[in-house]
Amino acid sequence: MAKYVEIGGLIKKGLSHSIVEKLSNNKDVISAGYANGRATDLFDIQQFGDASESEILTVIVKEKKSNLIFDELYNYLELSTQNNGVIYKFGTISKMSA
Repeated sequence: MAKYVEIGGLIKKGLSHSIVEKLSNNKDVISAGYANGRATDLFDIQQFGDASESEILTVIVKEKKSNLIFDELYNYLELSTQNNGVIYKFGTISKMSA
């Protein structure tokens, strides 16, 4: 039985679509999607007073490739130099229905 990991993030609005397109061709990605949201104190520019548009990214990947995909996502978003959001990785998913 394959094991899976969730990689998630709060990403600057407009970036998640290209991430989902990029990951859709990766055979180690089971699912990738995003939803709209708002965040405070996450980005340089606050568009709505104390809040800014963001996207909530959720990616389910095979556990054995999760570190590699996380690092690719980190580099793609240029998180070491740009204030484009935050990403995180959960532990192994213990139960999932197909």
